[in-house]
Amino acid sequence: RVGFTYDVFGDKSLKIRGGSGFFSGRLPLVFFTNMPTNGGMVQYQAQINAANAKKNGFSMDEFAGGPMTDMGAMMKKLESLGYPMTITPEAGSKPSAVNGVDSSFKLPQVWKTSIAVDYQVPVSFPLTVTGEFNYTKNINAVRLVNWNIPENTSGWDRFSGADNRLIYPTDYTYQKAPAYVLTNTHKGYGWTANLTVNAQPIENLNIMASYTHTVMKEVSGMPGSNASSAWSGLYTVDGPNFAKVQNSQYVIPDRIIASISYTIWKEHFSLFYTGFSPSGYSYYYNGDVNGDGISGDLMYIPKNDGEINFVDKFDKEGNQTVFAERDRVDFWRFVAQDSYLKNHKGEYAEAYSARAPWVHRFDFRWAHDFTLNIGNTKHLLQLSADIENVGNLINSNWGVVKNMNAINKGAILKYEGKNEANQPTFSLYRDKAGNAPTKTWEYDRNWNQAWRIQFGVKYYFN
Repeated sequence: RVGFTYDVFGDKSLKIRGGSGFFSGRLPLVFFTNMPTNGGMVQYQAQINAANAKKNGFSMDEFAGGPMTDMGAMMKKLESLGYPMTITPEAGSKPSAVNGVDSSFKLPQVWKTSIAVDYQVPVSFPLTVTGEFNYTKNINAVRLVNWNIPENTSGWDRFSGADNRLIYPTDYTYQKAPAYVLTNTHKGYGWTANLTVNAQPIENLNIMASYTHTVMKEVSGMPGSNASSAWSGLYTVDGPNFAKVQNSQYVIPDRIIASISYTIWKEHFSLFYTGFSPSGYSYYYNGDVNGDGISGDLMYIPKNDGEINFVDKFDKEGNQTVFAERDRVDFWRFVAQDSYLKNHKGEYAEAYSARAPWVHRFDFRWAHDFTLNIGNTKHLLQLSADIENVGNLINSNWGVVKNMNAINKGAILKYEGKNEANQPTFSLYRDKAGNAPTKTWEYDRNWNQAWRIQFGVKYYFN
């Protein structure tokens, strides 16, 4: 990494700083352990106790003495007792999945560049303004690819109409015995812009405010604890092997923080504010539209009635259970009130791009100092009370995030199959009472959204 700092006027009133460099790290090592445990090789576990020793014609006296630490001697002992050392392909069995690591795989590496300006505003009290911009480009990002799926899909069918995504062949074995390979991609980038103001207009009064905007694009955030879940956990149009650069699921795009603190005699008061737009949600289909065996197909947002097909459905007795016209009306009514859907008609929904409404939270802190004189020693004892999300103490809706749980977490359309025109057909998600969704967001009524108070006692040693 190289960096610089430039004092423009030589009095530290205006400084420009920045740097650029390559940074390497590591990925969660669980993805490496997939290879030896699911490498498609024969793994034999010999568990020996008195019962199975007798069953195999020997006794535990074979292992009398101290522990065996020589691996070669241990293998010879097991072989002499009849345990297999080799196996033929015919005697083996096909694994349910094979995991591997690309021979040219490299640990994660990014190129980061930053530029910042620190300015001391010429006023009668301390006032500083800092602006900072950081750009990150992936050099070796990490992703998984299923080698059983070919890169060339020119012979595969596609849907007709506006939504022309791939249709996986029904006799294809990509899911019956997948081969997940850990590999790299250079695709993906991100940037962060921040503006921070610090001020002390009078003695013992400190004020801070900051705004941060973050954009992070990636092919895969590896959303799983093993190869299978990390590969299949992506929201895509044509399947995880064909995932495109999209918003990261781990980024809060906008955040404002501010604080004000004041000390008068032995009383300390602080108020901290944070406002943020939570991580994004995805609009995807309920069901496997493209036939890749994964129910994570991103939704195509139709421009008009001509680009979406609803169907009527009947039960075994011939009673109608799904009404296409009713679903059509309720669907467009829902789209009209949803800011993401109505502004992206004619596009495939992008993963993690439907942002929940802003959340505003306040935390309050009070502390009081007690001075104790014991002999010639001065002792300081501080009693404090911290109220997190204090606004929620006043109003149960304040400081509470909203989510999409009420609309099936974004899966508002259920895939019902193809019609004669080779176009997908759908029905609208409804709750157990048969009601159609009318609004996107509902409050997350969870204990961790509620206000809480913490009392503390602190003793300062002299």
